[in-house]
Amino acid sequence: MTNFQPRSHSSNTAILETKPIIVARDVEKWYDNGFHVLKGVSSTINQGEVVVLMGPSGSGKSTFIRTFNGLEPYQKGRIEIDGTLIAHNQKGIELLRREVGMVFQQFNLFPHLTVLKNITLGPTHLRGLSKPQAKANAMQLLAKVGIAHQANKYPGQLSGGQQQRVAIARALAMQPKVMLFDEPTSALDPEMVREVLDVMRSLAESGMTMVCVTHEVGFAREVADRIIFLADGTLVADTTPDEFFNNPKEERLQKFLAQILH
Repeated sequence: MTNFQPRSHSSNTAILETKPIIVARDVEKWYDNGFHVLKGVSSTINQGEVVVLMGPSGSGKSTFIRTFNGLEPYQKGRIEIDGTLIAHNQKGIELLRREVGMVFQQFNLFPHLTVLKNITLGPTHLRGLSKPQAKANAMQLLAKVGIAHQANKYPGQLSGGQQQRVAIARALAMQPKVMLFDEPTSALDPEMVREVLDVMRSLAESGMTMVCVTHEVGFAREVADRIIFLADGTLVADTTPDEFFNNPKEERLQKFLAQILH
């Protein structure tokens, strides 16, 4: 387990008093086989906030986060990103994804493109940046995630942790308002987990709005402003890390923590 120390959240007070950037109200989602995966889930995430989603397998946490950028349609309820309703038409989804970056379990890099080209592709084609400007931005981001020296390599020449850091830089290159992380360390060898979590921690400290699905308890304790706990498609708890880990009130949460902390 990663050895993080809990942080004080007082430094984020000014940030957390700003406007809501993600508003989900009574979100319902069914799969085609009739499985009811989200059951009236509601939450508000403020600009600059770091929110971690936790829960047992099949609880709906990954599905919930994927509704935020249109990867998963929802059947009932309402989701707004920065005041704009998520619509299910193609044009609306494409515009939304320019504002909401996402990092997945798998890296999803183009294997035939260099690291640099993987990062500059989106900004030049979707944001209209010139190639020199996109390259300059990409190099700054690669330096930020600690792998500027790998810019001209191909993904297959990198470790899993390095590839995931490229994926984070690629998402940041689109200058998103929100960053979503769907279990970004679950496909990594244990020794590579820390380097990715360090990048995420740095993003959190910079004020980036982040929603993270993760089972990394140390990371959640240190970085999260709030932890949302989902079970069986319902929101069971939405509270601070201190309350979540040290004073869990819901029986379902108590059972979950007994399993992951021992």
